[in-house]
Amino acid sequence: MEEKKNTLGLIQALRGAASLLVVLYHTSSNAISNFGQEFCSNIFFFGSSGVDIFFVLSGFIITYTSSKGLEDPGKLGGFLYKRIVRIFPPYWIIITFFLLMQILLPAFYRTHFNLSFANTAAAYFLFPGHTMVNGVSWSLSYELFFYVLFALAFIIPRKKWAFYLCMIYTIVIIVMFTSRYSHEYASSWTKLIFCPMNVEFFLGVFAAILIPKISKVVSVPFIITGLLLFLAAAIFIDIQKIELHPDFYLRVLLFGPASFFIITGLVKLELTQKLNIHNLLLKLGEASYSLYLLHLPLVVAFVKILVKFNFKNIVVLHGLLILVIVFICYISILFYKFVEKPLTRKLTSFNKGKVIPAPVVKIQEEGRSTELFKNNIQ
Repeated sequence: MEEKKNTLGLIQALRGAASLLVVLYHTSSNAISNFGQEFCSNIFFFGSSGVDIFFVLSGFIITYTSSKGLEDPGKLGGFLYKRIVRIFPPYWIIITFFLLMQILLPAFYRTHFNLSFANTAAAYFLFPGHTMVNGVSWSLSYELFFYVLFALAFIIPRKKWAFYLCMIYTIVIIVMFTSRYSHEYASSWTKLIFCPMNVEFFLGVFAAILIPKISKVVSVPFIITGLLLFLAAAIFIDIQKIELHPDFYLRVLLFGPASFFIITGLVKLELTQKLNIHNLLLKLGEASYSLYLLHLPLVVAFVKILVKFNFKNIVVLHGLLILVIVFICYISILFYKFVEKPLTRKLTSFNKGKVIPAPVVKIQEEGRSTELFKNNIQ
């Protein structure tokens, strides 16, 4: 029997692409606000949808890598520890750096952050509605909330109950939408709990459950369907110039199903055949969290530097902004390699006995046994 081993390189590449979309979006918005010039004709106005891809990816990855541990409630502590280590240490390092930058070099990087104890604690521990030093940190509050929801599956005795609760919760959010519920005057915690983007996490959970049950012949149609839906949504958002706020239901309708089809198709495709993926895409995917955390403050700082030189030529400005994006990607890869990765490994090793080991999933397809090692997508 022939055996082949794969890592989910396509998912790594998709993580990199999602991060890059957000980078392009923030570069475009900063170019308009600082230069009055559109970057690449502002075609990346839809780029914040990269967050929607991330949310669906998170639901998929957490379910796919933790499914075996769900049968043992004793694994709960290890799961939570691993998630905390994954999110907080790199975030704390980066937020501290940019907070110091705001204090020491306010001309290059300045936010509305007030250095009170309450603000600082809320920002560092990602409480919902916290004042942001880094403008992307709001999404991490939702990520942590999903981890808490997923953790309940460890202690619910029958896993079908967890699935049913997930479905009920999703239905409640949809009903709130159809009843025209407004988040405008809701508290930060209420917005977090009933945010429509939470549905995207559960789309990722459903993708992880569905993938072993579908035939490999649907992988390419799924990918094409997802890409067409995503393209149509991007064109609609760009034409209408609709800002994608977290409590905006339409963003979930437009980009949630599209992301679901893309992820489901990509994973199924890679499980059934060997693919060669460019190393640069893999590196960018590995460093996607670092890129996500680093890019916005750096874009703001670099744009302010360019403003001081008063560039008027649109071609020169585009060239410089592209160089800024490339440089930020390079810095992010270095940060991942020399800071995030070794730090995460070191902290994880402190609790090695409790952390859920990366499982090996064997999938029988047409007489073949495919082993998927999941270390690279955690």
